[in-house]
Amino acid sequence: MSYQVLARKWRPRTFEDMVGQEHVLQALIHALENQRLHHAYLFTGTRGVGKTTIGRLLARCLNCETGITPKPCGECSSCREIQEGRFVDLIEIDAASRTGVDDMRELTDNVQYAPSRGRYKVYLIDEVHMLTNQSFNAFLKTLEEPPDHVKFLLATTDPQKLPVTVLSRCLQFNLKRMTPEHIAGHLQHVLTAEQIPFEEPALWLLARAADGSMRDALSLTDQAIAFGNQKLAANDVSTMLGTIDQRDIERLVNALVERDGPGMLAEIGRVSDFAPDYSVILADLLSLFHRVTMEQVVPGSADNALGDAGQVQALARRLSAEDAQLFYQAALMGRKDLAITPDARMGFEMTLLRMLAFRPGADRREPPAVSSAGQSGAGESRDEPEPAQANQAAPAVESSQAEDLQERAAEVKPVVDPPEPAPLPKEGQNPEAPEPGLPPEPEPPADDSWLASLDAQAEASVPDEDARYQEPTDYSQSLVEPSVDPVAEESRAPEPAPEPQHRSEPVTSAEPEFESVEEQDGEFVWERDFRSLGIVGMPGNLASHGAMAWENETIVLTIDDGHARLLNGRHEEKILAGLRSRFGDTIQLRIERGSPGPHTPAAYEERLRKVRQQAAEESIRKDPAVQSIVERFEARVVEESIRPIETSRR
Repeated sequence: MSYQVLARKWRPRTFEDMVGQEHVLQALIHALENQRLHHAYLFTGTRGVGKTTIGRLLARCLNCETGITPKPCGECSSCREIQEGRFVDLIEIDAASRTGVDDMRELTDNVQYAPSRGRYKVYLIDEVHMLTNQSFNAFLKTLEEPPDHVKFLLATTDPQKLPVTVLSRCLQFNLKRMTPEHIAGHLQHVLTAEQIPFEEPALWLLARAADGSMRDALSLTDQAIAFGNQKLAANDVSTMLGTIDQRDIERLVNALVERDGPGMLAEIGRVSDFAPDYSVILADLLSLFHRVTMEQVVPGSADNALGDAGQVQALARRLSAEDAQLFYQAALMGRKDLAITPDARMGFEMTLLRMLAFRPGADRREPPAVSSAGQSGAGESRDEPEPAQANQAAPAVESSQAEDLQERAAEVKPVVDPPEPAPLPKEGQNPEAPEPGLPPEPEPPADDSWLASLDAQAEASVPDEDARYQEPTDYSQSLVEPSVDPVAEESRAPEPAPEPQHRSEPVTSAEPEFESVEEQDGEFVWERDFRSLGIVGMPGNLASHGAMAWENETIVLTIDDGHARLLNGRHEEKILAGLRSRFGDTIQLRIERGSPGPHTPAAYEERLRKVRQQAAEESIRKDPAVQSIVERFEARVVEESIRPIETSRR
């Protein structure tokens, strides 16, 4: 006898053999036991879930010689003939090939004749949605009131295409898609009976590839047996399907969790040898991170749909909620961007690198650790003419302070460089009435020495960490004419010309908080020096809206209810770690809810931003070039588009 494929050989012979359709079988069994039989049944569902199989089983139950029963004997002539597909009173019609109204009229004419062998004449119409409207109209009356000896069994994969007049005349049963657990369990039973050696990961790969269809799963199993030479190995099945198995996904995620960039890239290179569909890999990652998040929010909810419940539970304990959300969102956006990337692997690598680089808690303001001092100096030389001279003039300045000083020098440099459109109003006055204190055209050697002297003077006048905060306010003072702030003009003695050494002079502002903060040199000021603690991400954002107070060895943070509600234990641990790095390991932290007042880092930075914005707007209004354009072309300055120079961008 010729070989019979697994999908046909293992077709269910009784209702007990059916897998995964208990809700349909229960209704049919009860109807058969109580003899409450309808004249028309409609079975819907995707391909390969058992629609035609249930129809044939129901025909056996109706025509078994032992009587109408949910457990046909399987030995009588009617049962054997139906099983072998040669029962004369079981008429199977393929509606996809017989769609005409003439075919339907022939069917309705033959309905009147009594069955030849069985108890009922059963019409099994497959893909019934392919019938034309004329065919449905010719069939409606017979479907509503058929003879007592006729049963109609309709099957379709697309019930939306059926007229409502047909749906209302049938009992409709929707067959579910098979879950991977059902498919993998049935494949294990089949392969054990067939004495085919297999690996369990291979079964899960086949179950996922079947996409809910048991027939597709058995067909793929036949193919895998032939590919693997009478055995099922996970590597062979993965190669045959063109996918990667769950262990590869696990290795990629482990590299992400451990922040192992080289290991992750090596794993991507190994996976790329299989020429996989990177969109499918990202879909697997999305499914994994979704289940991890569910396990974190509702412990114990992780299912074993892919055979990896243990891995999901372990990841839920290792990953923070922020990491899981970031990974999910990055994978979602990366999958969307794959269609427009020049290369699919490039887009996949960039997606995973985003996950690695932008994890919450990673300090992204510092350059990579592999860069040396010489390399950093070389990188700075592209922006500064002679950075070595500035470093020699200020040997005691720390690296971060030196960068701020060089940034200040780069921003002040346009003051003495006429070709650059600097925002300083003094420069705009030079073409008409040059001031005696500024040289008109400084040569590069003089410019270099001027930068070195500026760095040396700034080192002596700028304290450690408030350089970046004090500089914008001083810069606004040098930008604005004395007429900008009348109060400041009255309280400050006039000076002949703005020289670089006066840039560190404190600004007289209408906001007294600035002066109080700037005057406290040499000590830690919460609102001014908060960023030096290195608390980033969500914990840093929440802590910046709080006010700090000391109680012996305990730091008390007062945070308003809106932000305090977002705090959790992990956030408090990161805030405490930043405080201990500055004040020692004996420091304790207590969070209190209340009104923090105006002395918070967030409020302080907002005040600085407003001062810089006002200075930038005033500089644009006073700029001669802008005034000339406004007068000549009747232009208008859109003040909402003005942005101050941010020193942190460099």
